[in-house]
Amino acid sequence: MHTSYEFWRGTNNGAPIVAIATGLMHKSKNRKTGPMVQTYILRQDMRPIEASNTGADEAICGNCLLRPSIATGVKCYVNKGWLTTMWDSWRNGNIPRISPSKLRKLLAGRKLRAGAYGDPAFVPLDVWEQLYANATGTGYTHQWETVNVAPIAMASVSTVADATRAQANGWRTYRVDSEGVGATEGEIVCPEESRGIQCADCGLCAGNNRQAKNIVITPIGG
Repeated sequence: MHTSYEFWRGTNNGAPIVAIATGLMHKSKNRKTGPMVQTYILRQDMRPIEASNTGADEAICGNCLLRPSIATGVKCYVNKGWLTTMWDSWRNGNIPRISPSKLRKLLAGRKLRAGAYGDPAFVPLDVWEQLYANATGTGYTHQWETVNVAPIAMASVSTVADATRAQANGWRTYRVDSEGVGATEGEIVCPEESRGIQCADCGLCAGNNRQAKNIVITPIGG
């Protein structure tokens, strides 16, 4: 077994993109998520640092307002230098390809994070459903108004109004509390924030795979 695999490649608005899973042998050291297999959606044709700096990351991040080229406040926290190292390894042929069905077997009993970087909405839902057939985990999307991945992902929103709209359209929501209103009816504060429970042990942010309350979290630096 390898620690990283490419499990899908395709296009979004003509841009070539690729999905990579990491952490199958070496557990993630992410403090918030804990030991989860992490997945990344990247452009095939340019390093992540270049895509981020030029705005070409729109092909993988869509309308996320944390994209560095358009953000007016807090920017995406993902380390693009580390991503670029992974991209270079992939580009040099050091990350083998595997089918979703074969990766599914390796994920038996594991925790999976859909879109540690990049939006999982840009990978076909049936690919994620294959992977989650043997795993549990989390996922978030900013594309909830245009792409339906509600079975495996939370609608990522920043206002109560958007949360209400998303929920009315069948989504569970993950709301960054930019308005400072706290948890509203039907919401609970993210257990990692309130009780220090890591995502790997919590598992509430699983879209409609879980019947649970919606989640609200304090903005980074809030």
